[in-house]
Amino acid sequence: MEYKFKQIKLSPAEKLWLTEILKFNFSKVDVKLLRVNLWEKLPKDFDPDKMDYWLLCDNHLTLIGLWHVDPQNALFGHTTKIAEIIKDLIRKNPSINEVTSDEIAVLAGITEREAEIALTLLCDLGKFFGGSSRPSTDYGCKQAYFSQNDHHAYDKFMNYKNLEEEMEQYYVRCAFPLRGKNTRKDRSMFQQNTTASFLQPVTQDTWDNIYDDFGISKRTFTKKINFITDEYKRMIIFRDIEQSYILVKNNFYKPATLLAGGVIEELLRLYLESKGSKPSKNNFENYIIACDNNLRSATSCLSDSVRHFRNLVHLEREESSKDTISKTAAFGAVSAIFTIANDFKNIEAQNGRP
Repeated sequence: MEYKFKQIKLSPAEKLWLTEILKFNFSKVDVKLLRVNLWEKLPKDFDPDKMDYWLLCDNHLTLIGLWHVDPQNALFGHTTKIAEIIKDLIRKNPSINEVTSDEIAVLAGITEREAEIALTLLCDLGKFFGGSSRPSTDYGCKQAYFSQNDHHAYDKFMNYKNLEEEMEQYYVRCAFPLRGKNTRKDRSMFQQNTTASFLQPVTQDTWDNIYDDFGISKRTFTKKINFITDEYKRMIIFRDIEQSYILVKNNFYKPATLLAGGVIEELLRLYLESKGSKPSKNNFENYIIACDNNLRSATSCLSDSVRHFRNLVHLEREESSKDTISKTAAFGAVSAIFTIANDFKNIEAQNGRP
């Protein structure tokens, strides 16, 4: 079978960038320093932020990106072995709720660092897990979680047969997001109107696509934001998530990012409100400060996630076309909604709440 992800044509600049990124061996990448070092070898208008996210995720290679520069890399074997091991663990214990890199390393006969990287590469394909714990200084997964209320991740492992097939499914979901009987109609709508006003309310089809890309169902997301008891506010949040997703999938990157930012700001405000914590001012920055000052260490991961989103978009820097929000940034903005929602749930778990 000739997989579509193997037919991607990289420019010389893209291949060079991926090759140089790989040399960091999945540790932290200083992008500015790397750009300076490669200045004479790259086109002056080359922007790594505009590379497709199925090749490069958070300045690290995905499995597809890795395949295009080093198809014989040992990580493919490690990731395959880990998927089979977890599949076997689920068979033996259907109530399993997490796996850790140290236990996986022992079972796979690899180092813990290799297990961390391979586990993350598997997570990045989507649908395999409901969440993960990753260090802020390196690229690697210490723990990956299942949701006891969502069987889809278990099903994904039980149906697993072939890593290349999973890579192909991931690429097709990302590169060809509009599919089904309404595809042509949907494309026509976006070509005729670039405002958000025409978008429809939440539909299950869209949430199915969100699950394909981010591995989170509407039901699971609802449980993660159970601190929002106002049904109308929940409906607005669901609607705006769907619309930001549709926008980014149809190449409207700035409105997608703005809408995703609005969702994140409202989620944070409502979470602080549910905890009886009042920021000095009602704005993004003071919501972060309120997390640090009033909710203390339990929310450090949450405020870090929000800061990451704020640093990702840099809307005030859009002074010319070269500063326009990229596909990677817009996709990351939508992804940040689910990362932050997962942090809400992790905080509650640390505090002993269901």
